[in-house]
Amino acid sequence: MKQFFNIGLMTLALLVAGQTFAETKNDSEEPAVSLYGSLKGDFVANLKGGLETGSTYLGLADLFLEFDTHKAGLWKGGTFLIHGANTHGGEPSANLIGDFQVVSNIEAGDHTFLYELWYAHTFGNFQTIIGLQDLNAEFANSEFGGLFINSSFGIHSIIADNIAAPIFPLTSPGITICWEPSDRLNLKTAVYKGCPIDFDDNPNNLKWNLNHQDALLWVSEANLHCGNGEECLQTIKAGFFYHQHCDQPEISDELESDYGFYLVGDHRISTQNESGKGLSVFYQLGVSPRNDNVAYIGSGIHYTGLFSSKGNDNLGLAMARGIMSDEDGRDETTLELTYKLQLNNHIYFQPDLQYVIHPRGTDLAVNNAMVGLIRFGLDF
Repeated sequence: MKQFFNIGLMTLALLVAGQTFAETKNDSEEPAVSLYGSLKGDFVANLKGGLETGSTYLGLADLFLEFDTHKAGLWKGGTFLIHGANTHGGEPSANLIGDFQVVSNIEAGDHTFLYELWYAHTFGNFQTIIGLQDLNAEFANSEFGGLFINSSFGIHSIIADNIAAPIFPLTSPGITICWEPSDRLNLKTAVYKGCPIDFDDNPNNLKWNLNHQDALLWVSEANLHCGNGEECLQTIKAGFFYHQHCDQPEISDELESDYGFYLVGDHRISTQNESGKGLSVFYQLGVSPRNDNVAYIGSGIHYTGLFSSKGNDNLGLAMARGIMSDEDGRDETTLELTYKLQLNNHIYFQPDLQYVIHPRGTDLAVNNAMVGLIRFGLDF
């Protein structure tokens, strides 16, 4: 935690310097520098099955510093972002449950690290991002899947489990290019350093090996969505990735590279009013044919505003299935029931129940697990 507070003090110093600069350069009322953050905490109890019953607490703290070059009176279209993070507490999937899809999407152990550091520039209908990036911020994400706590609803298991991808908690440098040829179509492609250096050798994620010969990861995605001004939310994303493995194979039958395909859909079925009350569904599909986790399928449904006229609550039910090859045996399937209540603009509360069928995160034969979670969140 001491390291996290050091990052916070450094960020505050940058904020003061940036605000001083913005006051002299910015003619608009909007500040050039923004400082914001969030805290999440999960109380997790493995009630039955898994590796062993028991409970633990884990948390995630994020701190962001954003600098807009246009608001600062410099040049148009530029944004700098610094994002520091601290993870702390237990590791329920690793120590209690034994699943590989991971019931809590903030599980990472005890670390304080730089998570993102990039510059984005927008010109016309193009945007380029260069620096330390999270793949999942731009690719393979689902807006409606983001309600759920299980990690697979954020990023397909064929990416998280099969390759060394720059996703939470370890990111790596890359270049992303986005092009929006129409108000209904968005095309993205990115090249990342393919092997994030592990926390054991890189505890604060400040060490980046930029040698492209070690490994590269290439991702591309097409995003089809509603046009500007249309009162709907229908999005379909189709993507492809190709990854060079980090280590040279020692024997001939090991893979030197990998690839996969994925699909994500978000659809609002009904909306009653401007508060967003109504029914929504999402689905995720992925295939990576050269791996033990050969495919993934996820889907879910949630209703906004079930008990709140202002749409401050969400009730959701979802399923995530990691499909294994015939040689590797049974699939891992997780069912999640969740309810998120937004208490005010800054605080939310989210009880959650997950049932993990055939946990496959260890070599042990593990019984189905019943897991209860309570998440508290603070945005500031």
